[in-house]
Amino acid sequence: MAFKMFKDKNSLADVAIELDIKTDVVLNFHEDYLRLVRMDGLAFIYRELKNGFPIFFHLYRRIKKEGLSKDDITELVENQQDLKFLERRVELYNEHIQRQQSQKNQLENEINGLQAYK
Repeated sequence: MAFKMFKDKNSLADVAIELDIKTDVVLNFHEDYLRLVRMDGLAFIYRELKNGFPIFFHLYRRIKKEGLSKDDITELVENQQDLKFLERRVELYNEHIQRQQSQKNQLENEINGLQAYK
């Protein structure tokens, strides 16, 4: 009954009064309830990941090993997106440089051809 009351968003005090139980018992029930709810969340994530779980597990272990915080992870993801954008810009600049080089070579050939007529 306590779990149902927690699920229905009743306060801890209301649960203690309604069920006529001591504070420590209510707190223990609430702690158990929170663990169960988090397990539901974990089970949902597991179902959602399906075959991607090994990658997720690898990432988790690496985060723990490196001691990364939530902010560190956010910064890494943002930097990765920025890096992809910058890589694409470099590709575009390289393509532009190649076109300019080709145009320069063509113009040099035209100049050499014109100088040969003199």
